Amino acid sequence: MNRVNKEAARQYREAREGLSAAKIQALDLKEAREQELDSLTRAIHHEWFPEESDHMMDSISDARDRKRGINPMSAEYTESVNTRREARGVEPLGENGLPTTKKSWDLAAAEAKRRLTGL
Repeated sequence: MNRVNKEAARQYREAREGLSAAKIQALDLKEAREQELDSLTRAIHHEWFPEESDHMMDSISDARDRKRGINPMSAEYTESVNTRREARGVEPLGENGLPTTKKSWDLAAAEAKRRLTGL
C-alpha cells in the first residue's frame, strides 16, 4: 500500500470513528454520490473541452513555448476551438493555448449535476 492509499484509509477510518452504523451508511452513500459526480464531471469536461488536456502531450519544446506564452497549436485549430468555446459561453484559450478561467469546469459540473438529478 503506497502513502496515498494509506492516507486515504486513515481519513476513511477517522471520518467514521464513533459513528453509528446508520450514520456510517449515510456517509458512505454521500461519498459515493460525490465520487460519481466528480467522475461524471471529469468525463463531461473531457468530452466538451478536450483542448484543455492538449498540453499533457506537449513535447519538451512545446512545453517551453507555452511557458514563454507561445501557443504551439496551429492557428486554425485554435480558432476552431475558441469558436466552439465561445458558443458554450466559455472564454477563449489564452495566448499560450491554455484556459484562463475555470468556467469550463463549472459548466461540466453543472451538466453532471443536471444529469444525475434529472433536472
